[in-house]
Amino acid sequence: MICHLTTNKDIWHLALQILTRRSHSEYELRQKLYQKGYVGTEVDQVVNRLLTYGYLNDTAFATALFSKHLAMGKYSLNIIICKLKKCGLPEAIIKTVISEYDGEEEFKAALKVLGSRFKSLDGLTKEKMYRFLGTRGFSSNTIHRVLDQLTNHDF
Repeated sequence: MICHLTTNKDIWHLALQILTRRSHSEYELRQKLYQKGYVGTEVDQVVNRLLTYGYLNDTAFATALFSKHLAMGKYSLNIIICKLKKCGLPEAIIKTVISEYDGEEEFKAALKVLGSRFKSLDGLTKEKMYRFLGTRGFSSNTIHRVLDQLTNHDF
């Protein structure tokens, strides 16, 4: 049974419950509160209060999410950026978070993804590898670097 909450205290507690499960971007939290039937002014008040207390921080959320996906080692930079945009993070925050990114992690991720997918290296497989990495959002520079690495060394 769904019970609609009506007071500012209720929306505050709901917002805190949502944030205790996992971190959210401001956009995601607003969407969840709108889905529960709250109007713009109520949501604005609660979001401003959460921002004031530091419970909601898009920059910290973006940094943590970026680091998490980078550490997983299976996503390209382009895919990670798409995931950040999907969370409703502003472009300026995304640029700030990725500004210190050097590309070495993407290279390692591409090697890891290829190692789990392909077991041998021959001419036909190189083309498949290129396509495989390309469809996963890896840049052409990274793909060439990986293929050069693999042709100079064995898997």
